[in-house]
Amino acid sequence: MDTFMEMFRHHPDPAFLADKSGKIIGWNAPADEMLGLPYSPENVDLVANKGVHRFHPSLNELFAQCIQRGAGSEQWVLPLPGDMGKPHIRFIVTPIQKNTGVSGAWAVCPRSHEDRDGVCFTPENPVVRMLSFLTNMIESTVNGIVVMDPRGKVLMFNKSMEIMTGFASEDVVGIPGGVDLFYGWETAKRNMKLMRSKQYGRPGILNMVKTELKDRDGNPFPVTLSAGIMFEDGQETGSVGIFGDLRESERLARELRSAQERLIQADRNAALGRLSASVAHEINNPLSGILMFAEIMQRSLKDDPVYRDDLKEIIDQTLRCKAIVRNLLGFSRKSDNGNEPFDIPEAFRQCLDIVLPQAKFQGIEVKCDFQPDMPKMQADRVQMQQVFTNLVLNAADALEGKGLICIKARHDFESGYFFMEFRDNGPGVAQGELEKIFESFYTTKPVGYGTGLGLSITQDIIHNHGGTIGVENHPEGGTIFTIRLPGPKIKKES
Repeated sequence: MDTFMEMFRHHPDPAFLADKSGKIIGWNAPADEMLGLPYSPENVDLVANKGVHRFHPSLNELFAQCIQRGAGSEQWVLPLPGDMGKPHIRFIVTPIQKNTGVSGAWAVCPRSHEDRDGVCFTPENPVVRMLSFLTNMIESTVNGIVVMDPRGKVLMFNKSMEIMTGFASEDVVGIPGGVDLFYGWETAKRNMKLMRSKQYGRPGILNMVKTELKDRDGNPFPVTLSAGIMFEDGQETGSVGIFGDLRESERLARELRSAQERLIQADRNAALGRLSASVAHEINNPLSGILMFAEIMQRSLKDDPVYRDDLKEIIDQTLRCKAIVRNLLGFSRKSDNGNEPFDIPEAFRQCLDIVLPQAKFQGIEVKCDFQPDMPKMQADRVQMQQVFTNLVLNAADALEGKGLICIKARHDFESGYFFMEFRDNGPGVAQGELEKIFESFYTTKPVGYGTGLGLSITQDIIHNHGGTIGVENHPEGGTIFTIRLPGPKIKKES
């Protein structure tokens, strides 16, 4: 743009730049004498309101017709008022490019009717060719480019900025307060202050910094900004900003961090599995011996109250240790049952028949909502029932003996996925704990209750079946676990 304006200002013929509405937005040095005003942003405002019809009353109409036809260069010979110099003048109107500030203007060249050999802004003119090249380059770049005058009025808003923000150039170019729509006036002033300082390079230049723009809905999004101040004869004539959209790169960065975390967790689980298998076998045999001799002593001393309670405690704690060992072994080995089709509601009912008689469920209501026409699931039935049982028991522990558990299961015939929900109306889980809830040996339960392996094993089973599991606090209270598992795609008969 600097190159074009320099060429435009020193073109030998008087020339004006007008936007597509006919509003004058600039002129070159030879036109200063015609207007009696040197070009400056302040003088542009003085002249702009009169538009091109200041040269001739009918010029606005002719100008509008030219734009509507979308033609190339056109010229008219019109008589002019006495104060414009010669009685007749030839106008050549050349379309430069639409919709983008100066580069989207039309060049209006008043010429003497007798001066037919002069040079003006025709498509063959080097100024027009240079303008077309620069404009195409700016419009083709993947980065957003914005040009503003010293008072913050937007002069150029390229195609990438339109895509990035959702605003059309007409929404912001030349519009009072247009910069506030996508950028924020305070942010613009702050970055102009940085450009004038030495904080990010030499004065007048702002090397790449991270900032925010706003889209058409007012939503902020991250961008990089490189900017510079434009000068002419030592005076500021405007500024140009180059914006790079960071939304996609930040999304990829989040996905990469998530993948790295999953990989670390998988490595941790693999190492834990190997350790668990070796340790569990070594511990299981002595535990079996302790349990056997404790039960023998309990039968022998069943009438002695002094030892009976102590032996019961030994047996209970030994059984708890064996349960931990069993979980460790389950964590470290894959099931040998293989995948087979099974009925989901029936599998749930079998799990509930086992857990509901437990004392912890006496004050808890369990409601089930199963889609009636669900197809069978092709999966490891034993592992799936382990998942169902773990989540129901987890919900019961959160309710502490009183509350409601809601279980839902449905199948989406179009996508083929099964969706299951386990919701309780308990106190919920703290936000910081939600992020760790599937980690091995992490538990929110008091010391002595739970091993911290149940949900980790559950997540592994779901992932091994190609599914996903998530957890969040429900807006109405409590926690909700959501499972998605692949299933058959079925076209329902109409």
